[in-house]
Amino acid sequence: MNYKLSNIASKERIKEFTRLNFRYPHLHKPRRKINGFKEQTISIITMDAPNEITQGIWGILPQNYTENWSKFQNIKRTLHTNKEEILQNVLFKDALLYRRCLLIVTGFYAHKIIDGEIENYLVEKVTQEPFYLAGIYNITNDGFTTCSVINTKATKELNDFNNLYEVMPLQIPRMFKNAWLDSSTNMKDIEFIISKPYDSKFNIQRIAS
Repeated sequence: MNYKLSNIASKERIKEFTRLNFRYPHLHKPRRKINGFKEQTISIITMDAPNEITQGIWGILPQNYTENWSKFQNIKRTLHTNKEEILQNVLFKDALLYRRCLLIVTGFYAHKIIDGEIENYLVEKVTQEPFYLAGIYNITNDGFTTCSVINTKATKELNDFNNLYEVMPLQIPRMFKNAWLDSSTNMKDIEFIISKPYDSKFNIQRIAS
């Protein structure tokens, strides 16, 4: 789950779900597997532009960073973070205050070791509809948006299919969408939003690697 997401939704389905338009509609392509080991873009909504869907590079870089994505990721992998790390790490702290975003996905991956072998699972909504993941972002010196997913403690349901990680990406319910993207939202409310996972009916299916 730390390195792969999924978004099989069409542009039309995402527009219906978000009630927003794409800034760059030609850049969105439905993908079963978004591999974080490579420089990959993902559809996001940012605090800077909460009324449109744009694209972010998955794997946050420092604000105003001047070098390439792979150079930094080889030193520190930043596809995911968590509440504790955000509040302590200079790379993330300002982003939580001023640059929160929502990543639009239809699923994420989980893994389990059984009898010495890795089994892979795709975690999606039962209807395969899009949903939001909590994220933060920075802007590089040349204007590219880079983002990271915020993790939370894994639910019991997911732990039944996962014994390699104790965390899962934090889903943001639609009721919290506006508060998450609003610069006037109190930080105590933001910390509450990211403090625990939210109940959701996921379909977890075993897949080939």
